[in-house]
Amino acid sequence: MTEYAIVFLISLFSHTSGGVINPEFIKTVQEYPAFIRQDPSGKNHLLNGRIWRNEYSKTAGDQFFLSNSFLKGSITYDGQRYNNLDLLYDILNDELILKIESYPIIIMNKEMVDSFTLLFENRKYDIINSGNDTTNILRGYVNILYKGASELYVKYKKKINPLAQDGIYDLFQEEHRIYLSSGAEILPVAGKRKFLSMLKDKKEEINQYIKSNKLKLVQKDPYTFVPVLKYYDSIKSGER
Repeated sequence: MTEYAIVFLISLFSHTSGGVINPEFIKTVQEYPAFIRQDPSGKNHLLNGRIWRNEYSKTAGDQFFLSNSFLKGSITYDGQRYNNLDLLYDILNDELILKIESYPIIIMNKEMVDSFTLLFENRKYDIINSGNDTTNILRGYVNILYKGASELYVKYKKKINPLAQDGIYDLFQEEHRIYLSSGAEILPVAGKRKFLSMLKDKKEEINQYIKSNKLKLVQKDPYTFVPVLKYYDSIKSGER
């Protein structure tokens, strides 16, 4: 079965109500084959997923990372890179959502997504798929903040707090966890003190560097940890 046929069948079930098919849907799907034939980038290869619907319209806030508007980004999908895509990252369900003109909005097949990037307010976010092995401390989509001799990751997540908005509406609340990889071990970083304790073999140099550069390490902003870790790696590499 072709990818177009799969998308058509999924869409057909999604747009059928009481045995009646929405005429606008029929009008839309008639355009799909032409788009596939004319698509020189092979983006139809990405259409391997589930039709997306917003199931949280009555919840205050939204389930997305950075913005509830589609962001420009790229995807490495089944080993192939695709650029200039419209993406949303749902951090409640840890799913990547794709919009391609003339197609339904879909939740991408996570098993095929190797990594993706998002561009927002002049910053690029590099996110990898760390897999679903429950024995690993990192699972699903994880943002790489820094990758050198050491590595720094952050896992973003949203949860729903029932009736937290004026005692009437459910409310989305965002949280994140930071992880540091040094050597073969990946450990959670619960605040500035824990982070510095993991670099204690260069404690004096690190403290002097923070003081000289007037740095503030803030758990709420994981990027504040990056300059210190880069400096730590530079000291360590100088010993070799």
